[in-house]
Amino acid sequence: MSSVLQDWVAGMPWKCQSILLSGLRGTDHSQPPAIKAVSRWMRTLAQHNADPAKGYMRPDNLPTPLDLCDELEYETCHFVHHFADALRTIAIWHPHAETRRGAFEYHFRIAEELFHFLPETDDLFIARHQDRVAHD
Repeated sequence: MSSVLQDWVAGMPWKCQSILLSGLRGTDHSQPPAIKAVSRWMRTLAQHNADPAKGYMRPDNLPTPLDLCDELEYETCHFVHHFADALRTIAIWHPHAETRRGAFEYHFRIAEELFHFLPETDDLFIARHQDRVAHD
């Protein structure tokens, strides 16, 4: 059976796949354009478009990292954390270097601007999100 997920997603540990997928949803209570644009961008990176007639993966102009943070500042910490971690999985595992750099720029700015910390290293992120059980 085929999958809506792009092939590179399957190369990540299951826990990191879950992190990515939980970050692809939209905000709970608003429709901020910068967040929506980055959400749609992340969806195009991880999924094949199951229904091109819908706007779920519509291409948008991407905002600057600071413009994104201006909107994220008013979202719940829970949403922002999932959103930022999904960006980090893209920054670590996506097959294209330019895409990895763009995702990391967003992730770094969220960490630094909104949470006031520097992102952990790739090795630490991967170690902290190890699968707890073996998968076939």
